[in-house]
Amino acid sequence: MFILWAAGAAQAERRKANDARIFFFIPLVILTTLMIGLRFEVGGDWGSYMILYNSIYFLSLPASFSITDPVYAMFNWLSAAFDLGISFVNLCCAALFMGGLARLAWKQPNPALAILVAVPYLIIVVAMGYTRQAAAIGVICFAIADASERHLIKLVVLIGIAALLHKSAILILPIALVPIFRRNTLLGIIGALLFVVLFVLVLRDTSDILVKNYVTGNYDSQGATIRVAMNVVAAVLFLLLRKRIDLPPFLKSFWTSCAVLALVSVFALAASSASSGVDRISLYLIPLQVICYSRLPYLLSNTKKALPSVLIGVIAYSFFVQFVWLNYADNANYWIPYKISL
Repeated sequence: MFILWAAGAAQAERRKANDARIFFFIPLVILTTLMIGLRFEVGGDWGSYMILYNSIYFLSLPASFSITDPVYAMFNWLSAAFDLGISFVNLCCAALFMGGLARLAWKQPNPALAILVAVPYLIIVVAMGYTRQAAAIGVICFAIADASERHLIKLVVLIGIAALLHKSAILILPIALVPIFRRNTLLGIIGALLFVVLFVLVLRDTSDILVKNYVTGNYDSQGATIRVAMNVVAAVLFLLLRKRIDLPPFLKSFWTSCAVLALVSVFALAASSASSGVDRISLYLIPLQVICYSRLPYLLSNTKKALPSVLIGVIAYSFFVQFVWLNYADNANYWIPYKISL
């Protein structure tokens, strides 16, 4: 998968026409979606998701909503109703994840390079491990790809859908509202009211549990420091090169807020007794790496073409991350060897 996306990134530099890019991009997106969705016994939470699926198998749809997030419960219920197994659930979530990531990547100068940056961690670890949160991240990526203050309702609705996949996704809405507040106070207030409504609807019955798990508890997440550090590197690069980044004002403001939050997460990680909470929220900031690193070869170039040495550097860095994680991470044995349900 890594080699295919790396080849696509290199080929995209040789042929700038969109039709040539689509020739590589769409088939690779479909292939990656199938690899994520049809995996078998891959990921640290595989057992937990199987238990959840088996629990929903004999429940009605309303009853299934009481044991997990609504959209994910619906996927499980439909799959159980037609006896399609956990692979159908994973495939639905994979389609949401890759659809959103692909839409965000397509907005970058080199879409294949943007996906390549996501392969080592966001795709392999998150999408093949944290199924619900990965689907939520995909919906958020789709929402942010075309976001602007003129599409406030669409932005709020999509983030609301993401929160129905994983409740923590609702916390991204205030970040998305920052650019709106800065440019249009009235729209910002409307957005804030919508956030309060969504917060009450989505977290009304589970806010205490989330606070206990992510804030006041003592749940540690292995590797949280490294993952936060990876976001921090991207955040620093983004802030240093911010003036050279060609993005619409809304999106530039949004990604700047994400960069600042990535820096704040370092202090939150040091101060919090529960690294799991900071780690889970940091997962929503990983797309900042996709934006920053995929644009880096162009930001450091004096022409509109990518600087070859930097392009190779980004590919090498991504390979290094993937190699180190798969070979030296404490929980890598849950991801390898890769097996497919077919």
